[in-house]
Amino acid sequence: SQAASLRVKQIKSLIRSLKQKIKKIESEGELAPANCRIIRYQVKRNQKIHWYYKLQSPESIFPMATDSEKNTKYKYLGRAGSAAHIDAVEKLTRRNLIDELERVIQSLTEGYLDIYIGTETE
Repeated sequence: SQAASLRVKQIKSLIRSLKQKIKKIESEGELAPANCRIIRYQVKRNQKIHWYYKLQSPESIFPMATDSEKNTKYKYLGRAGSAAHIDAVEKLTRRNLIDELERVIQSLTEGYLDIYIGTETE
């Protein structure tokens, strides 16, 4: 139907737009590895509490500081606001934005296929 044809065009247009947004985000800089997160942890030293940050991955992907032949799940970022901490936050933000846009594109693609294949009923 004409209504279905219009909806297909709108979905395809939105998918194109979202893909352009992904390209723009990718052009802004590196992405954090997939499935990583930033963890805040405390260290007690001389009866004082110090807070530090590290990037954590579910897999051992980061070179160990003590032995670059081996990998670890953690990458030390230092204190809040350190160059490494800010860099990791920016990379993780880009990764999360792209991951979410890709989920939206996947959902739109499923909707497009529902209309195109005709599995939806009106």
